[in-house]
Amino acid sequence: MLIGVAEYPDGGTFDSVEGASYNVLRLKELLTDHAYTGFHPKREYTRTMLNPHTADGIRAAVKRAAEQATDVLFVYYVGHGSRVGAERELYLTTCTTASGESVETTGLRYTVLRGLLRGARARVVVLVLDCCFSGIATKVLGDGEALAEDELLDQTKVAEDVDEGLIDGVCVMASSGPTQTSEASDKASATKYTAFTGHLVTVLENGDGDTSPLLLGELFRRTEKRMGRFSVGHQPLMATVGTAGNLVMRQAAAPPPEPEAVSAPVPTPTAPTGSASVTSDAPTDAEPLPGLLSWLPDGTIVVHDPGYAERIISMRGRLAPPAAHDDTSTETVTPQGGKHDGH
Repeated sequence: MLIGVAEYPDGGTFDSVEGASYNVLRLKELLTDHAYTGFHPKREYTRTMLNPHTADGIRAAVKRAAEQATDVLFVYYVGHGSRVGAERELYLTTCTTASGESVETTGLRYTVLRGLLRGARARVVVLVLDCCFSGIATKVLGDGEALAEDELLDQTKVAEDVDEGLIDGVCVMASSGPTQTSEASDKASATKYTAFTGHLVTVLENGDGDTSPLLLGELFRRTEKRMGRFSVGHQPLMATVGTAGNLVMRQAAAPPPEPEAVSAPVPTPTAPTGSASVTSDAPTDAEPLPGLLSWLPDGTIVVHDPGYAERIISMRGRLAPPAAHDDTSTETVTPQGGKHDGH
């Protein structure tokens, strides 16, 4: 389920997020490619929502996906995030959200989304949020040292399910910390995506030249490292339960072909002092005696031991074909149809 909000009401406090549409469309291409995660491209398996007008529309779509997915449920959202009230609750905006004051009536409360994902049937649940304050969803504390007891799913239930092999776990990935905004454009590396998703897509596509399978946890770590290298002004966060971090996001790539060996040019042998040189029109497939002579491309035989000159001359006489007189016409006959069978 890929959701992107790029447009917002004119005159409102939220600017448009031009990269949101690119994010959603490119992620769909990658995630449905068998070289990557390999989700089924049909709409009933992989859905996209661009510029949803209502929170109910998002809620209904996610609820349906959570009820139907049995293997992997992957939910992605990009748009503006807003913190509301004394509890600083996270809300995800829609294209009708004009300001922070209206987000409670037009946006989707994160705890509602979390409740939908708690009821998912899938063995693996992945939530990726590319919006301001998205770190609230990971429940990572401000000092980054501990996880709150209440994460995406109930910790005790998840531990029991993992032990019983019922699910493989849950992963929440956020573009920024609980108090950080997220950059709406990837200015540093000059892509058309938002900052977080732009770096994530780059790692997913290229993998730093690594041909081994790229796992979800490693995808995050490389994205985080790349964002630091490009001095992106916010810190991505990830929280996992169980083995969800081992979800394969890109299959093993075939190693690059070995470069073709380039043969060094063979130096033209020169006759040593005292050698005898004999010109021959004998067929070039005649085998010379190893170490005693060399055959040049023009048919010249270079004898490296003068004592063998007479033997080579007599061999030339035996191999040379007898002269023949040919008085047939030299006119070329082309087969019917103008075709030529080659030579």
